[in-house]
Amino acid sequence: MGRKGRFRKSRRAAERVLSILDRLGGKGRGREDRADHADRRRGGRDRFAHGINYLTIRGNETLFCKLCRDDFDFLMAQRFDAPASVLQTLLPQSVVGRAQNGHGWFTDEYGAPLVFREATFDRVLTELETGRPEMRGDRVREARSRLVETVRDHVLARLTTRTMGLETADGPLLGIGFLRDVEVDTRDFLRGMVLAGFMDDEAHRRMTVAWRARTFDGEPYLLGGGEIRIVDRERFRLTGIVDPGRAPWDDEALRELERLGVILPDDDEAAWAYPRYGQAFFRRSPGLGVCDDLAMIRIGAEHGFDAMLGAFVMDALDTYDKHLARFTSKGTDLALAETIQAAFRERTDTPLVGGEEILDLIWFAAKNNAPSTSLSSSHRRLIQTESRGRHPTLLHHWRFLAAEPLDHIKLGFARVPAREFYDLARTRLRAIGREVPEPAFRSPPYRS
Repeated sequence: MGRKGRFRKSRRAAERVLSILDRLGGKGRGREDRADHADRRRGGRDRFAHGINYLTIRGNETLFCKLCRDDFDFLMAQRFDAPASVLQTLLPQSVVGRAQNGHGWFTDEYGAPLVFREATFDRVLTELETGRPEMRGDRVREARSRLVETVRDHVLARLTTRTMGLETADGPLLGIGFLRDVEVDTRDFLRGMVLAGFMDDEAHRRMTVAWRARTFDGEPYLLGGGEIRIVDRERFRLTGIVDPGRAPWDDEALRELERLGVILPDDDEAAWAYPRYGQAFFRRSPGLGVCDDLAMIRIGAEHGFDAMLGAFVMDALDTYDKHLARFTSKGTDLALAETIQAAFRERTDTPLVGGEEILDLIWFAAKNNAPSTSLSSSHRRLIQTESRGRHPTLLHHWRFLAAEPLDHIKLGFARVPAREFYDLARTRLRAIGREVPEPAFRSPPYRS
């Protein structure tokens, strides 16, 4: 290809990047300055007909700070099966999501959402660290990295053991109370980890749609997804990209960002570190993703409680992996799943988990499968005991599989009633030939 041809191809890629930035709400520096000026004249507020208020932090610093602190204090007051030292590293991530979407305390006096699209993990920590020196950004990231690395090292040191305890000298893994004094069958636990580790992988999701092109009721479906990429934080900031997960990116646009040094090439051997580098999720496919609750329930139904715990721990790593001091190109969960698979393949000539089982799990748990669901509990929801509940959500899911009495709780951000969700889960399990007894709910409802 001649120089002119290469130039035209590069220009087309650059134009595609700019087009995607427009859809994402990213702006060039000139447009950003003009938008900031207009926001200041409006008091930083854009009021839409449906009542959502889009605010900039700039010009609303005092309000943003108050909302961050109120939201964090509210979350810390909920019932979690983890100590405050762990929650202080986990919950700021929830505050970020609530600020970006106008959830939780990020509402005005009329209940209308107050949306701060440019809220980041580091900016939220800046608001929270006053009076809490342990919540300084670098300290929180380091603490999160230690939690992740402890799990990884603990598991890799026990790949050949028959059983495995889920505790170290510092306490249960990830500080989770219900993992204390627990000993699991190593193979089952690792099987759950591997299944959950590949569950969010974009390549496996694409293969799933090819493998299982129809839902349980025979309809086509979309399965959304994306990939974590390492970014040069300063160059990423200068692009004006606010949320690369909002609209799909194609290969050519990502290559152009890579050519510009905004994102770094995948390198399994490289160890990237904050603050020069960071991680960002780039959407590759439109559509809803996977319901983590359903995935863990299927893993528990097929392989038992130990495997369910393995999936839960791996899902937790995926949560913490978003904001670390040290990280890898693929993300801790996928990299660890591949390492476990490779170790079993080397020792036994076969991987621990077959590829078709991974694809079938993704298909089973896809939100758009039938019946469809909007639920997918975050890690903090899985360790939380909901109002009117007696047990953390993950253990409540196991009680459903074990046919033990359940509480009238509501699940996840979507606040799905437990009875409704477990009816859906039973329908999907029945579709794959696994019968679970109709759940029995305690009556009257338990008041926490």
